[in-house]
Amino acid sequence: MSEINPLENLRAIHANLETQDQRDRILVEIGQCSASIGAYKELENIKAQYSETHRIEVVGCSGACFSAPRVTGLGSLEISSMDQDFLDSQTRYVLGGIGDIAWDDIRQYISIGGFQGLAKALSVTSEEVIEIVSDSGLRGRGGAYFPVAMKWRSASSQKSDPVVLVNAEEGEPGLFKDRHLIEGIPFRVIEGALIAAFACGSEEVLIYVNAEADLAYSRLDVALQKCQNLGLVGKNVLGTDFSVDVRLFKGAGGYVCGEESTLINTLEGRRREPRLRPPFPTESGFRNQPTVVNNVETLCNVPLVLNFGPEKFKSNGTKDAPGTKLLSLSGNMPCRGLAEVPFGITLLTVLCDIGGIKDVNDLSGVAVGGPSSGILPIGSLDLEILPGVIDGKNVMLGAGGIVALSKDTDPYEATIHLSKYNAAESCGKCTPCREGAPKIVRILEDAKNSTDRSGEFKRLEMLAKTVNAASLCGLGQAAGNPLLSYLNHFSKEQGD
Repeated sequence: MSEINPLENLRAIHANLETQDQRDRILVEIGQCSASIGAYKELENIKAQYSETHRIEVVGCSGACFSAPRVTGLGSLEISSMDQDFLDSQTRYVLGGIGDIAWDDIRQYISIGGFQGLAKALSVTSEEVIEIVSDSGLRGRGGAYFPVAMKWRSASSQKSDPVVLVNAEEGEPGLFKDRHLIEGIPFRVIEGALIAAFACGSEEVLIYVNAEADLAYSRLDVALQKCQNLGLVGKNVLGTDFSVDVRLFKGAGGYVCGEESTLINTLEGRRREPRLRPPFPTESGFRNQPTVVNNVETLCNVPLVLNFGPEKFKSNGTKDAPGTKLLSLSGNMPCRGLAEVPFGITLLTVLCDIGGIKDVNDLSGVAVGGPSSGILPIGSLDLEILPGVIDGKNVMLGAGGIVALSKDTDPYEATIHLSKYNAAESCGKCTPCREGAPKIVRILEDAKNSTDRSGEFKRLEMLAKTVNAASLCGLGQAAGNPLLSYLNHFSKEQGD
């Protein structure tokens, strides 16, 4: 362990950064959500009126997308009661700082504890860092919920030097948590990746961003350059003997690219299709090197675990599922946006207390977990938000997308829509998914106007289970779930 004190070096960096003026702040929240409805024009108007009297700062979206473009610091335009209820009903841990500090101001980020997790990690051994993360019980937040420390330990035990790959592909419909994190607090993403690299013994970090997430990519690029200029990335990070190279890449596009081996293939210039396992990426991944693939939300938890300790992390959630989860809320609810909740909270509580739904009878159902999952009826919403399957059958939390369906939306039509998406996004490598997913759609559409669907449903159930059991990657292994969830929850009540 180096005798150099990384915490002292971090304090020196913070002290040397230019002190901001003391004028009152006006905060303009700009993310992809608000940019689409005129946030930049609002920013220019505010600058024209207040630039001489106020410090105008662009911050990331706080998650209250429903009230965008949000501006605070102008008295009459202060936060509304609906906004306040939305924010106060959450447990903001990973989202801490977003909407409060300028996304590109590294001094403000350090002021709220930024890079202290990295400094503390560099003050101990890499194995001790892995043990701290292991003690926290942190699991991946990309949908599979694999223990983070176990993945790091596997990669670090290999003979070759590992590579850390940040999965910011996020191509799933109804999901926008990672984009919000990158747009709102890109330094935390970088810090988490640096800690992962140190823990694994890696000197190379690759950040893979969805090709359509232009704002997230550009902000991450700016943040990375600032980190490099201050010695937080590159040679001898914070004066230690730890050196790391961090590079950004734009994704190849497509839902299947979120699968880690497919992501690795596209980085190598190969077709966007999954690899056979074993070997697993931690054994042989990018360029046949041990590769740790971590999701953005996962890595944003890591600096907080190192800085505040495992017990603080475990104070939220349940014994088996500690911590919080980001949920992307959309569809037929008043408060659409990004929310952070502790594991163990019920879906009904999320929809009513955070999403602002007054009467769930105004819904026909709730799609949870994206096209790899399914739809729940309104009578089954009192289920806990937990990793994996939440209804004991086919509906999975996944990466946390929640879409409320209006009463006018037919769950059968929604099932066809989800099944079509899975069929369209199949990479075509394995026969069960390539042939089976489109066949599910064809039979569903053929049976749409049938007065007795029982025969078709028997065929569909067998087909969906076969596709799930025999497909190569996660997309195919869940392609039948929308149909199976419909059969489990809706077919009887609709007279099928």
